[in-house]
Amino acid sequence: MPSTSTVKLTGISKSYGIVHALRDVSLDVSTGEVLGLIGENGAGKSTLIGVLSGTVRPDEGTMTVDGTHAPLGDPRRLSAMGISVVAQEQALVEPLRVYENIYLGREALVPGRGWSRARRLRAAASALLHDLHLDEIPADAIVADLSYPQRQLVEIAKAFALARLTDRPPVILLDEPTSALSEHEVDLLFSLIERWRSRVAFIYVSHILQDVLRLSSRLLVLRDGKVIDTVPNDGITDSRLHELMVGRERSVDYYREDEQRGASSAEPIMRVIGGTKSGAFTDVDVAVRPGEIVGLAGVIGSGKSELAAVCAGAEGLDSGSIVVDGTRRSRWTVAQAMRNGVLYVPPERANDSLFTTMSVRSNISIGFLDLLTSRWSRLLRLPTERSRTDALAKRLRVKTESLSTPIGELSGGNQQKAVFARWLGRDCRLLVLDDPTRGIDVGTREEIYELIRDLAGSGVGVLLCTESLEEIIGLADRILVLKDGHVTAEIPAPAAAKPSEVDIVRYMM
Repeated sequence: MPSTSTVKLTGISKSYGIVHALRDVSLDVSTGEVLGLIGENGAGKSTLIGVLSGTVRPDEGTMTVDGTHAPLGDPRRLSAMGISVVAQEQALVEPLRVYENIYLGREALVPGRGWSRARRLRAAASALLHDLHLDEIPADAIVADLSYPQRQLVEIAKAFALARLTDRPPVILLDEPTSALSEHEVDLLFSLIERWRSRVAFIYVSHILQDVLRLSSRLLVLRDGKVIDTVPNDGITDSRLHELMVGRERSVDYYREDEQRGASSAEPIMRVIGGTKSGAFTDVDVAVRPGEIVGLAGVIGSGKSELAAVCAGAEGLDSGSIVVDGTRRSRWTVAQAMRNGVLYVPPERANDSLFTTMSVRSNISIGFLDLLTSRWSRLLRLPTERSRTDALAKRLRVKTESLSTPIGELSGGNQQKAVFARWLGRDCRLLVLDDPTRGIDVGTREEIYELIRDLAGSGVGVLLCTESLEEIIGLADRILVLKDGHVTAEIPAPAAAKPSEVDIVRYMM
């Protein structure tokens, strides 16, 4: 077995119509390295990962593994050559068990004899999970019964399984692997990478620049489908990386705190009084006024995401009250919330926000089609739908070859901007945001922060739930901290006196 493995891409180009996703891209990575791959949404990172894994066939270029020609566009043969991927969007078969997912398509590689293949696969998976310190995930659990972070850890276990099964050092592509993980789980993943890096070549894609700097040996920067630079991780700062990625220096006030105005003196748009949801939170009070940004902070499992979903009508309360514009609501659904201008951006774009095979236009206009029917015939006014959708896509700077393009072909950041455009087509009074910048590059984040500030400045209330303490401190006027389903603190966050992360963390843990 060779002691090292080297993957090389040379002269890779890929176009979708007039859009050049990749232009003459070359890279190499060897066993013992962690190559950080960074760039804005739309820079070509996902397309490049697709080329490496075989799910995207380039128009030009070549690939070799240990000097051997690799068949581009053939994921099965590339996997057999030792390449595996932990994708940003999960690719597990949910009705199957954990051990079946880990070894799916690789069952014959598990050594041993015996009449029961399932027993051998289960034992191998249990040993792997124990070796990866993932004992809390049973090998025979049904994947559909696991939480989203647990499923992400199963994806990671699949990739590490190949490192134990193949006769060559593998290459593991990690595409936004920490987007749904808690701090403890992130530390666990990083320790696994450090433990295995002498036997594995890693390519690590993340929008969290501190993570890239923490792990990578070298960093490759993409912009507009081209390699801008490959730099050693030796003294480079996240500010310099930001400049390489977006072509300009980072804004002095990334969160536009100088534009923070705070809440008006008006009555709250919405209040939750004594809200309780079994297994999520108990006896919680929250209120959001016009123009106010209220942050919800807490670790995964604290109840903050469930509280955001309740406010948006996506989940119901077991007890307590929801009061909108001074009126107590006995029932509160998504449809009622929309009619009252309470709109929701959930955390999982692909599963909860997007119709991935439908066009960008349809994904935007679906949020306000009920407002575009003819007064007399109830038929949809197509010219109005087209013009409004075009204007919203232009306002949000959604990058796409055409609004007829399936939205699943867009980068994550442009998909998220389309979701925001959908709700800007309605009369938005309260915007409920759950991790709105998950998996989005720094440049697109800056655009979303600008949009949030503009909405708050126009009198829209914002309820912001996010995993990033830096983000919640920078944007919020007030921060509610949740721990184990209870509000443990309410912390003012005016522009002139922002709390520190330490001030918040001590109420979270």
